[in-house]
Amino acid sequence: MEIRNNDFKLQLKEGAVKEFEKVVLSSGLCELFMPMGFVSCEDGELVSYHCSGYTALRQCNVKEIKEALDILEKTFLLVSKAGEYLITPSRITLNLDTIFYNRKSGQVRIAYVPADRPVTLRENMVNFITEVERRVPGYNRVYLEKVKQHLEENNYYITDIIDLIGELKRDIYR
Repeated sequence: MEIRNNDFKLQLKEGAVKEFEKVVLSSGLCELFMPMGFVSCEDGELVSYHCSGYTALRQCNVKEIKEALDILEKTFLLVSKAGEYLITPSRITLNLDTIFYNRKSGQVRIAYVPADRPVTLRENMVNFITEVERRVPGYNRVYLEKVKQHLEENNYYITDIIDLIGELKRDIYR
């Protein structure tokens, strides 16, 4: 992965992104994902994401639990809507490098990177929460642990987890 001048570039294997996904992702009409461009090369495909105004979460200094929960909620909302664009939610890699945040507007976007190995959506969400959790100091991690616990112990839909995060945010704001 390489980020330079508002662009994020990544080399993918040929066929990693399906043809119909390329049409949706390169059109710029899908506001869930960063706009993408594809160029074939001898080692596969070079994918370019236009990230103007957004920063990868890895580069953001998100330490407040309110902001972390807000980002998780927005990310999971985006993932839940991906099916509307025929993109399978479990194929979306969720990590600090693929989730982009615009601190000024509070918007979140995903740089679509297909998962390189089969993983369930639940595992993907738990791993992402764990990455975010490492950045949140002290006692506030208990909120993120609660979300992970619900994901690991129950067979909840993503919308149930989004609702749980909303409840936790309301608890914090009281």
